[in-house]
Amino acid sequence: MKHTLMPWERGVVFRHGKFVEVLSPGRHRRSFRHRVHHVDVRPRSHTPGWQDIPTSDGVLIRVTVVLNWAIDDPAQYVQATAAPEVELHLLVQVALRTAVLTRTHDEVDRSRDTIAQEILTTVRDRATTLGIDLREVAVRDVVMPPELRKAALSELLARAEARATLERARGETAALRSLLNAARLAEDHPALLQLRALQTANTVVVDRQPPSPT
Repeated sequence: MKHTLMPWERGVVFRHGKFVEVLSPGRHRRSFRHRVHHVDVRPRSHTPGWQDIPTSDGVLIRVTVVLNWAIDDPAQYVQATAAPEVELHLLVQVALRTAVLTRTHDEVDRSRDTIAQEILTTVRDRATTLGIDLREVAVRDVVMPPELRKAALSELLARAEARATLERARGETAALRSLLNAARLAEDHPALLQLRALQTANTVVVDRQPPSPT
């Protein structure tokens, strides 16, 4: 029998139920006694199903992750378990749950990169036994309950209002400081007040008389 493997495929060959070899891309001829499993070794990215996880302070949040992986050992991938992808998903979900359980709800979002690295470190060795090279894990979404989202929005608005109030107070303080400096200057130099009065009174009035009749 002829078997043609594409550049992104590998062929895992069995004969009488025993593993024989892994075929590289190209055309191969094997007898009818051989069974060839085609395995796609291209990198892939996908998101396992989201899950609601309680944090250390008892808040239930929804977290999703993105995985990037590829089949590194086709023979191991075919033989290790009946559903390697499902096994990988379960490992990631358990590691994610463990990472979130140790943090409060307000720590999870700002610890995305740390949580992703913890998952990768925890799962990578186990994934290798499945013939999978787990290359990257990223925390994509952290969704808080509606009540907490409203509270967070209120907090942001309060901070913005506080900043605006502070800027107004700074402007008023600067104006008062200028007036105080002017008052002190006038007190120390009374002649400046007289000079200012003269400048104010120094107004030229032009009175235009109509021409006298001739």
